Amino acid sequence: MTTALIDLRTVARDDRDLRVALAGELDFYTARQVQPRLRELADTGCRNLVLDLYGLSFCDSAGIELLVRLDGRCRRAGTRLLLCDVPPLVAKSMRVLGADRGLRFVVS
Repeated sequence: MTTALIDLRTVARDDRDLRVALAGELDFYTARQVQPRLRELADTGCRNLVLDLYGLSFCDSAGIELLVRLDGRCRRAGTRLLLCDVPPLVAKSMRVLGADRGLRFVVS
């Protein structure tokens, strides 16, 4: 079994906002790899958690489910999850699954 690679890194941080970039493939296996770190970031108390998805080459339903659950965790923590630079195919998958109705997208 081959596991696709995923990269999660902090791009910028200030008193209110935290910007994090995801790159690679967000699928069933890699979602489980980044989930603990994303949970930690959701609980940091920042006002906005900006998740830059520009570097995603693939995202399946497990990856989208992770983003939806992360949004719920952020809301409970008083943080806004904002998705930016969402690749067109990922955005299309979100629309098909109805996930785009609850998630917030921003233009960077």
